[in-house]
Amino acid sequence: MRPSDRRWLPPLLAVLPFLPLLTAPRMVDERVLAFEAIKWIGLDPLAPWALPVGGSGTWRPLLVYLFRLDAGAPDVVAHALNLGLHAAAAALLHRWLGRRLHPAALLGACFFAVHPAHVATAGWIGGRADGAMVVAALAALLLLPRRPLLAGLAAVVAILFKETGVALLPMLALVAWADGHPRKAVPSIVLGGAAFALSLNLAGVDAAYWPGRTWWAMASRWAPPTALEVLVPTFVPVGVPEVLRDTVGLGAAVLVAALLLQLGSSRRDLRLGSALVGLALLPVLHVLPNDGGQWYLLLPSVGAALIWGGMATERPKAVLALVGILALLAGGEAVAWRRAAVDVAATIEGQRSADPRIAPPHQDPRTWPHRGPSFCCGLPHQLYDEPLLERESNSRQ
Repeated sequence: MRPSDRRWLPPLLAVLPFLPLLTAPRMVDERVLAFEAIKWIGLDPLAPWALPVGGSGTWRPLLVYLFRLDAGAPDVVAHALNLGLHAAAAALLHRWLGRRLHPAALLGACFFAVHPAHVATAGWIGGRADGAMVVAALAALLLLPRRPLLAGLAAVVAILFKETGVALLPMLALVAWADGHPRKAVPSIVLGGAAFALSLNLAGVDAAYWPGRTWWAMASRWAPPTALEVLVPTFVPVGVPEVLRDTVGLGAAVLVAALLLQLGSSRRDLRLGSALVGLALLPVLHVLPNDGGQWYLLLPSVGAALIWGGMATERPKAVLALVGILALLAGGEAVAWRRAAVDVAATIEGQRSADPRIAPPHQDPRTWPHRGPSFCCGLPHQLYDEPLLERESNSRQ
């Protein structure tokens, strides 16, 4: 089977299991992102380039414009845009794998398309930052061999969608080196590095999002199980060992990972894919515990897709069976995610009509569905009814 055959299948699979997410309500922080996009661009169309208005105080100018596209539109439109980004990423990944794997690119791309952890970026509108960043990253990988300058510009776009796209720079360098043309990564490193330096200069990044003294302890604790989840998505690290299904999934993941080590002629793909997973995880290791951090796994799963595509050259039927299992898991996760989103939205609406001093419910990622919404940014006061705030202010006086 040629890599171009059935190229419609990965984007189709990137949408089908996640269709229940189309009717999920917007979360609090998603409303805030749309509100700020309307506000800043309404005041000045160039405002996103001058203000750190991205997530966590970071500078993500292109993302603000992307949120403005569907700000004020029905929730289903916003979710459809997220699914469209995921489908585009699956299609681009299929093309990139087609240059490296013959004929297993299709199964590798399908693995990426139905990866259950991607419920976070497909279902959470705020996760659009990672979806857009990965689409630009895959475009850079595709352009690297023949258009290195355009690959560098695509790397800039990825970083301007989300600053963690800086992981793309060493990834591009590694791929260029593996292909025997290391100099082709120079434009990407120079242009992308300049964009990242500019973002640091303009942004007021929250101190909690910088690697600190606890980085090594956090990395040693979270890197192994997270990397295992990227490769074999049958469990969530925050749910082990308290959540039985995740503990069982961990056992299954260990067994499947052991099979990966038995690869024969595809060992080169195993090494390169593993290195890409590690490089993509490096900038986010210290924030992986943030609400489960599932949206951080989209870029690392590009390397995982290369590994599974390599395994498909040895055991195509086994990988095909795994893709089917993961598609079912992803569909189940999407249903659970939507159910949890509805519950969270109902709680938000209930608290809007209650005492604003009521604290948000306690967050415990172990109690969520495998991937699900949370009160990531609390309940911002600007979303409460103004009369309630006025009453509270009068009572204090």
